[in-house]
Amino acid sequence: MRMSHYVGALVLVSLLLYFSFPICGSQTVHAQQPDASANQDTSRAIQLYKQGDATQAIKLLREIVNKHPDDADAWYYLGLAFNSEGIFGSGRPAFEQLIKLRPDSADAHAKLAFALSLANEPEKAIAIAQRALELGDQSAEAHYAIAEASLRTGAFTKAVEEADTTLKINPNFTLALITKSFAHFNLRQYPEAAASLESFLASRPDDLDAETWRGQLEGLRPRTTQTPTTIPATETSSAVSNADYQKVFNGRDVTQKARILSKPEPRYTEAARKAGVIGPVVLRAVFASNGEVTHLVVTRPLGYGLTTQAVKAARLIKFDPAMKDGHPVSMYMQLEYHFTLY
Repeated sequence: MRMSHYVGALVLVSLLLYFSFPICGSQTVHAQQPDASANQDTSRAIQLYKQGDATQAIKLLREIVNKHPDDADAWYYLGLAFNSEGIFGSGRPAFEQLIKLRPDSADAHAKLAFALSLANEPEKAIAIAQRALELGDQSAEAHYAIAEASLRTGAFTKAVEEADTTLKINPNFTLALITKSFAHFNLRQYPEAAASLESFLASRPDDLDAETWRGQLEGLRPRTTQTPTTIPATETSSAVSNADYQKVFNGRDVTQKARILSKPEPRYTEAARKAGVIGPVVLRAVFASNGEVTHLVVTRPLGYGLTTQAVKAARLIKFDPAMKDGHPVSMYMQLEYHFTLY
């Protein structure tokens, strides 16, 4: 009796296994369909990107990575599509995710380093850029990221070297000319600083900061390589007759420093917002005895029109002039404008 039950059980199990094979086969084929569909969608998105339709590519790629976060190709081309539109801030997380999936991707490291340099994260930018070079990156982006990060951390000689390397790899990577110019400027190598600015303006005369770079260039020309030590008589207080009070003083040499009454905030440009650019713009200016802000010199710039916006805001500052021995005088002031995305 027990044997009969045992044999019956074996037959039942065998029948179940037999009939389960076609069912399992059907389920396996069905499970592969989403992967095949995802591959087709990714291929279509890549094609859209290569055809120049970055907007539609971004839309489709976003849908793909939401459904399939392990699709490395989708993350890569999503980052490229954002970058092609100048939206480097949005491209950053795509390359960060790609590096998690493909830790040895040199190109992803280089492009992430570039985004970090725009986001005022110089230490991270240098570390990621160096990793890109270790992995064999041959693009200009990693060297530019090191150049810009070096400028922001005060390593001006390194900034010049890396900017030169950037331009050797890609002469059209003109942002490196701005980095190089200000590195030279901070090294007090004014002819070299002027030459880099001239090259930049020749290649990009319609840059958002072109007006400011032209003004900077005028201050770097051979006859005016230093900030003036005197203010023209027309810019001084009529109450001051002594030529000594036409000079520009440092804060330590006046009886009372200039007192700012109002300091308008600069406008954030849409190009900078898209690119994810943050950080300070630093200016040196003369707060003249007649109440005007003059002789503005940029010592630390940002691109995408932010430097120009800082200069425009600085010109609108209202202040009480510095005083020396009871008379209004002109004095140097350093101004900082911090641009932050919220």
